[in-house]
Amino acid sequence: MQELVSRVVFLVAFCCFSSFAPVMGSEMSAREHAAHAVQMVNEGKDEEALEDFNKAVELEPKNPIHYRNRAAFFARLKDWSKAISDYTQVLELDPADKVTLLNRGAAYLQERKLNEALSDLNNVLLEDPENDRALRLDTYIYAVKKDFADEIRVVNKLISKNPGDIALYKTRGEAYFAQQDWKDATEDLSHFLDAKPQDITVLSMRASALTSQGEGDKALTDLNSLLEKNPDDMRALLERAQINSGKGLTDAAIADYSRAIELKPEDSKLYSARAFANLKKDNRASALADFSKAIELNPKDEALFAARSYIYSTQQEWAKAADDLTRLISIKPSDDLYLRRAGYYVRCNRLKDALSDYQSLLNKDPNNSRALAGKGEVIAKTGDLRAGAEDLEKALQLASDPKDKQIIQNKLREIGVGPL
Repeated sequence: MQELVSRVVFLVAFCCFSSFAPVMGSEMSAREHAAHAVQMVNEGKDEEALEDFNKAVELEPKNPIHYRNRAAFFARLKDWSKAISDYTQVLELDPADKVTLLNRGAAYLQERKLNEALSDLNNVLLEDPENDRALRLDTYIYAVKKDFADEIRVVNKLISKNPGDIALYKTRGEAYFAQQDWKDATEDLSHFLDAKPQDITVLSMRASALTSQGEGDKALTDLNSLLEKNPDDMRALLERAQINSGKGLTDAAIADYSRAIELKPEDSKLYSARAFANLKKDNRASALADFSKAIELNPKDEALFAARSYIYSTQQEWAKAADDLTRLISIKPSDDLYLRRAGYYVRCNRLKDALSDYQSLLNKDPNNSRALAGKGEVIAKTGDLRAGAEDLEKALQLASDPKDKQIIQNKLREIGVGPL
């Protein structure tokens, strides 16, 4: 649509004067100055042309044709503000001039004054609802304003008038896509691709629309085609990797993530994505390496520490798991994280640190049954079985979750004290 705007032809009345030869050496009329201005334009003498346009306006200030000519000259120079000023003068002298109104709307658009442009264009459409140029410019403005519903409404009119204009289906498909109307977007984009199958931008958009509809197999066909044309298409690589990962094709997903990492090695999200794919294969060593690299690149991403801590815990590397939770707590503290870290401290025999975490939770909520049970376990491990059992038994009374009750009962048995 921007191409349409840049190709806008401003209607000029220069041709009206092509048969007039100015009488040089004597005082010229406004009409003769206008004719001479056209001649200067044709010869590429813009300064001289502007002098003649100005003189024509000066001699006949009530004649709209001279403002119209000068406006067209300014439009040719892309001096939109001066063109708008002259178009406005024309409309004050000749309010019924809808061609000038349309041209002013187009000039406002070039100045990015969208509301003013829309007002002029819609006034044109009030009298001429089928005006193709006004409709197309309206379409562009609504797209820029992200008013996709109105954009679709106007494109529908254009398609009814120009059913063979394949570009209109692309425009409407893009608007449907922006509204996340994936089904209609796919239909219009497919219609366009039937005529222009090599358009990789539209092919990429359709692939995304199909993915969003859950049409993974169809999306893969488009993505494979895109990557055949451009193996370094990052968006296509990532979409294909995500689809393959969801289908359980983890090797294919890992291959695409690896290619993406080659293209953008400083993107922590790519390492994280490959790490999760490796986890699906239970390849924890590779996943751990990728999470570590992701953390190196983005040390403030809490999800990375949570994921790496989990892997460490499955490998019973409790101290490392606890250290990652410490870094996670520094970013986003929560009671659950303190509980988990205390549990890891217990497993690596850092009982003092575990007791500190449990006690900090109990200072906030003395009836926290999980923290109290953890404290009782630690106290028992330090040798004070009686005090530990008392905390465990109290925690058992406070606990409401059957699973928590079972865990506490097991802890009591572990220290040789059956639950009351």
